[in-house]
Amino acid sequence: MKTILKSIYIVAITLFAFGCSDNSSSSSSGSTVTPQYAYITDGVELKIIDVATPTVPIFVNSIAINTSYFVSVSPNVAYVAQYDAVASYISLVDISNPSTPLIASTIAKDNTLAFSLLSDMYTVNGVGYITDTYRGLHVVDIANSTFSSQVNLGGDAMSVTKIQNKLFVIDQANGLHSYDITVPGSPAVTGVTNNTDIDTGSYGDSPFGQYHSWVETDGTFLYVANTIDKKIKQFDAATLTLINEVSIEGYPTAFAIHNGFAYVTMKASVNAPLQTSYDGVRMYDLASLSLIDMKPLSKTSGIALNGNNAYVTDSNGLHIYDISSNSFVLQSSLPIGSGNFIALGQ
Repeated sequence: MKTILKSIYIVAITLFAFGCSDNSSSSSSGSTVTPQYAYITDGVELKIIDVATPTVPIFVNSIAINTSYFVSVSPNVAYVAQYDAVASYISLVDISNPSTPLIASTIAKDNTLAFSLLSDMYTVNGVGYITDTYRGLHVVDIANSTFSSQVNLGGDAMSVTKIQNKLFVIDQANGLHSYDITVPGSPAVTGVTNNTDIDTGSYGDSPFGQYHSWVETDGTFLYVANTIDKKIKQFDAATLTLINEVSIEGYPTAFAIHNGFAYVTMKASVNAPLQTSYDGVRMYDLASLSLIDMKPLSKTSGIALNGNNAYVTDSNGLHIYDISSNSFVLQSSLPIGSGNFIALGQ
């Protein structure tokens, strides 16, 4: 639902499934093309699953990436964020031949560049906007594997999305707020904020990443999967005023919006203050913010959407659901597809 990128970081072309140049890492690409592969992190490695036939997913290969948790893809590169302080910030994996993935390069965590713990990303025409749980919003040149021309803004940042020429960010300095990115590499603060309805904290879940709030959009309104009060909240994009909200009864691990519906995965945590939580995936109608369907799972942590299918990861595997009837109809499960986060690609 969303986020990551609804999944980061590029060598030569823009981020995310199907080569879209305007996409949130945690939301669906919106493409009608059937994805060929699912890319799944599990804290130990990146797994590649052939999902061209949703009823018969096939494990292709994997590559070791320590403390991997967040992933997004371009046509030839998978961008894997890593959790541990001594691990890389991002590993860039060459997936031009998915049966033989190779780590092409890594970007180290760095106090000078303020790379600490990636939480979400959005790319627009060669510019990457990365939220960092400890270091704010980064603006980077994604055509350069060294992430050159960095700008660092705001406080500890949780998630990011975009409507037209406005970038919307959740961070600890400003809550939910916006930047004008008419000049893509030079975000300008608009002065519109909401720091009362948004949870701006992050909560550790080592070695699998962080719990934090996610922001996504249907192109008109903003929706936040809020962590501390277990809600999806709808906001007016111009004023950031709260319009509607609904309890989700759990702590979001991924959030995406697709074809008028919000999808959120949740799981329980052993870390205070996050403890009791619904564990599974839920679907909400955006028109009314009403619960449409849900599926209980185990340590549910990732979702990707495309066409009529939802791809959900938990500790028991990859589960592919037909959502064409606005309900979760299981098509297949692949135990070896268990993981933390998921992205789709060709």
